[in-house]
Amino acid sequence: MFPDRTYAFPRIALLPAITLTLLAQFAPAHAQPSSFRTLCTTYGANSVEPIGDREGHSIQAAAAACITQGGALDGTVTTQSTLWEIDKGVGVMLSSHGVSRKPGAVAAYVNTSGSLNFEVVDGKVTGWTAKGKGRDPLATGSAAGLLGKTYNWEARPTGPRTYVLAIVLE
Repeated sequence: MFPDRTYAFPRIALLPAITLTLLAQFAPAHAQPSSFRTLCTTYGANSVEPIGDREGHSIQAAAAACITQGGALDGTVTTQSTLWEIDKGVGVMLSSHGVSRKPGAVAAYVNTSGSLNFEVVDGKVTGWTAKGKGRDPLATGSAAGLLGKTYNWEARPTGPRTYVLAIVLE
């Protein structure tokens, strides 16, 4: 009269997998990954300049050229500029923006916040990490899906004058 319950559980357990498979088949073909990475090389002076008003207070005007791997910006070349205020090894982003370009796509971004922490050993800087948030106020062509999107980013050095950015769209 009632079906054998030993078979009911496995069938129910498969429902999430079946649902995800069906959703994947009907997902938009243009859907982009929600994260990507950008490999950057700094150019120009990029030096930390003491302001002179107190010990450990400085600014850094940094510029870089980058190549993006993954997402709607895959293969783009980005030029970016960032201004940091640094106080005793901790930096606060004052401004940051960039433009990513490739045939058929242009995107401009503005970082809306950022923090920078220097790693110091025996009074010498041995590394750094940075993180922040931003938005894409301009995006065209194959990058148009980024228009108006916000994101979180993290950065770390990969060698002399090079670093990697990990970007996650919100």
